Amino acid sequence: MKIIAIGDIHGRDTWKKVDIDAFDKVVFIGDYVDSRILSAPIIIHNFKEIIAFKKALPDKVVLLLGNHDIQYLFYPDFPNGGLMENSQKELTELFVSNRDLFQMAYQVKNYLFTHAGVSCNWYNEHVKYFESNPTAVGDVLNAMYFDHKEYDALFEASHLRSGSDRFGGIVWADKLETQNDFLAGYHQIVGHTKVPKIERHDGAGDDSSITYIDILSVSETFYELEI
Repeated sequence: MKIIAIGDIHGRDTWKKVDIDAFDKVVFIGDYVDSRILSAPIIIHNFKEIIAFKKALPDKVVLLLGNHDIQYLFYPDFPNGGLMENSQKELTELFVSNRDLFQMAYQVKNYLFTHAGVSCNWYNEHVKYFESNPTAVGDVLNAMYFDHKEYDALFEASHLRSGSDRFGGIVWADKLETQNDFLAGYHQIVGHTKVPKIERHDGAGDDSSITYIDILSVSETFYELEI
């Protein structure tokens, strides 16, 4: 399977440069909206095009959620600080009406895609969710997303991101939380923390790593892999 992962969009349309036919899966890592550079109409138009892209190719395109997305989807429960206040109502309607198109994680074998990553500390804090099916972390994360009693844990933020939780969840975990504390047995691909170039950290064995791909603010580069 050939996969291309697209980092934090924030209104950019660089994803249109991807040769779609060359890949089996196209994974957007989240954060489709909010920008200090682009205008609201441009951001919203681009977001609508991404939604249409997913609808046209539902089995090929994967849309993950980031911290800038959940603040609209679950408005006003999980504020981010980058809220487009004048466009909040429209964006919330877009996210809510298309909620089933989005997911929290995508997993193939032991390759796990999320917006910010799963740290061991956060996993151990919420291990009860995973004990029933420890080999399918991605499935558990997605099940939590669709359970309104459980999704709060996904959106926890630590002091590193101005939060009050002990550890950051999978849309808020900072690179400082994950780069030396990623789950053994998984190769994670994440965005969220800006890096100057695609950056991979390997674990002690061959079965663990984390790769950071939030680089679209400095380079029109995407992450490709074959599994």
